[in-house]
Amino acid sequence: MKIKFIFDIASPNSYLCHKVIPEFEAKHSVEFEYIPCLLGGIFKLTNNQPPMIAFSEIKNKADYMNLEIKRFINFHKIEEFQFNPFFPINTITIQRGSLVAKEEGIFSQYTDITAKAMWEQQINLGDSQILIDTLNTAGIDGKMIFDKASDPKIKESLIKNTQMAVDNGAFGVPTFFLHNDVFFGKEALREIPDFL
Repeated sequence: MKIKFIFDIASPNSYLCHKVIPEFEAKHSVEFEYIPCLLGGIFKLTNNQPPMIAFSEIKNKADYMNLEIKRFINFHKIEEFQFNPFFPINTITIQRGSLVAKEEGIFSQYTDITAKAMWEQQINLGDSQILIDTLNTAGIDGKMIFDKASDPKIKESLIKNTQMAVDNGAFGVPTFFLHNDVFFGKEALREIPDFL
């Protein structure tokens, strides 16, 4: 059974789900299909806003979101997470690169590298040269990824993925599609088993 995972590495909650998914797959005998999208595109298409903007004037909301992240981290024993001081980072090149990595058969490796760099090592992957250097250091040809990421076909694929996600009910990330059901947020990983 496959569960579609709509993600953008710009989101710390996407990263947290990525860390938990291998254990979930093993426990429930399912497979997550990662679908790279552009979070900014999803926001634009749905008239949504990033939480730090949407909830900036709501007393206690930001504190609760931080508490929710801490609870998730503690529950799943995720020890490596660090908030990125360069957040928010424009991830359009990273997300296009993930589609290149899929074509090259190195998607899992690429996703692990970018997730770790963004949310464990606090690296500014919004800088193209830093992205290339980070990939090179980890054993992936960063220049190849960067060059192919500008291919019109790759650009169009990211646009199509983003539109598909919205057409099927996404308004942010992480979003999961199982059968005809939509699940939003990292907490959905506790709810999804009831629908398998």
